[in-house]
Amino acid sequence: MNAFDALTQSIDEAIGTGQIGTPVAARIVVHHDADHGLLERLAARSLEAASSWLRSRPESVAALGGAERGQITLLARFAGGQSAVAAVSSRTRGAPLMEAVVWGNRGTASWEEGAGFRDVERDRSEPELSDEAKRLLDLIRGSLASSAKAPLAKPQADARSAPSRMIAPRKPPWGVLLVAGDHTHQPNYAEALAADPRCKLVGLTDEMNVSPRRRDLNERLARRLNIPLLPDLDAALRRDDVQLVSICAEPMRRGRIIVRAAEAGKHLYLDKPLAGTLHDANEIVAAVERAGVISHMFSLTPLAPAQRMRRVVRAGELGDLSGLHFDLCFAKGHAGTAELDRPRRESAEPEEYELPDAKRELTNVGVYPLVAMLWLTGDRARRVAATTGNYFFAEHQERDMEDFGQMLLELQSGAVATISAGRAGWRSHPSSGLNRTSLIGSNDAAVFDAHRPRVAVWADVPCWAPPERDPEDPMGMWAGPKAPEYTAAPKQAWITPPAAGPAADAKHFLDCLEAGQASEVPAALGAAATEILLAGYRSASRNGEWVSLPLD
Repeated sequence: MNAFDALTQSIDEAIGTGQIGTPVAARIVVHHDADHGLLERLAARSLEAASSWLRSRPESVAALGGAERGQITLLARFAGGQSAVAAVSSRTRGAPLMEAVVWGNRGTASWEEGAGFRDVERDRSEPELSDEAKRLLDLIRGSLASSAKAPLAKPQADARSAPSRMIAPRKPPWGVLLVAGDHTHQPNYAEALAADPRCKLVGLTDEMNVSPRRRDLNERLARRLNIPLLPDLDAALRRDDVQLVSICAEPMRRGRIIVRAAEAGKHLYLDKPLAGTLHDANEIVAAVERAGVISHMFSLTPLAPAQRMRRVVRAGELGDLSGLHFDLCFAKGHAGTAELDRPRRESAEPEEYELPDAKRELTNVGVYPLVAMLWLTGDRARRVAATTGNYFFAEHQERDMEDFGQMLLELQSGAVATISAGRAGWRSHPSSGLNRTSLIGSNDAAVFDAHRPRVAVWADVPCWAPPERDPEDPMGMWAGPKAPEYTAAPKQAWITPPAAGPAADAKHFLDCLEAGQASEVPAALGAAATEILLAGYRSASRNGEWVSLPLD
């Protein structure tokens, strides 16, 4: 049996056990010994495998590359609303690579060869295509031809990516003002900032016209931190004892608050995504540049997986990057409640990003790999194709917010990136959720998994169970005190080495402030990620059509 057949048949068997429920999305990455003449056929077989797993036929396909370029990457939307990403490339040197994930509405099935796995025969022979694969091959060829002819905006310098000028170093201690309280990421950020001896929490503030619920959540965190609640945002921003502001207001309020804080001369520690609209994102970047303050948006780049990626890329071990494929799904929420016979219809411009029981997960989760891509490569996107779905949670479906999305991006350098991101349920993963990146280079390919190395534990103990549904936080989205029955017990099936946590992000920001230098993830990079996400929604609203950047 060749390697590709081993992959497809093993996943067929995993789906057949019924453990993951109904398959709703798939991702395949194959970096193989196939020569250029076989590459299109391998792409067709990959799409055929995804069609078989998802029990549906592709309704639309967006594809990039070609056999002559040694790489074909595609994003497919299926008749039943499912989606799939497939990326195939020809290996000229280095190790072969095969990775695949199938998301079901109740769990995931993942094929992972692992480092050094060579036991499955590598078949270089030309595969015999089924009639369906031949139909898909024609579909892929048509999409590649159409994509090659599609007009593209000319690559242009992006003022938002220009490095900020040097700031005079600021000696600690620094007074920290918090904007927004519980049921945001503020409890995490406040804890990380307060734990650093260079910082002192001064108070918590917000706009005066916030909802009663938001006012109550703000009061809760202020009480817990034993800091004053400052009712007037502008007065709080004028305080001389405040040097930096941590802003976690909801995305549609975030832009105007960040601008006011920058205009007050305060350094900025910012929640992600940067803003809810492109106008707000651009206003933030302009305000930061005018004020000459240091801005930083929270990301996962200071953590071990991203740092490992950057070391390998900078060392030149992979050669020139041609493909970047990111999977990031949070294992939270009680899945399996969405009605799969109601395919999602996306809106071109989001009007809301987060509610008590739902978030737009392409933005909430997808922003992390997007930032990692921009940070790692220094590249920018030329065009985007995307799909979104309601696959897991009735709450997201009823609130008209996607719980999963996939994106295909062509970068200005010619490299291709894919992103599969969302929230897939408490039981979808043995740990915190799928977090894996495959990088394809001219010299080699590599997989970076946040949960490797690890110890896998099997024992005669009760199976892990998710917590009861918290009426105040039914999806388990937020940190903060919870009753025991609503608190998730640690998952102990995988034990990984100790690693830097989210506090590493706050440390990076404070180190930049002390040195008077720009952050690696400034507001300008956050704005670039926001533009890509908004282009993704526009594409998804058009059934996965290409959307060129920059946006109008």
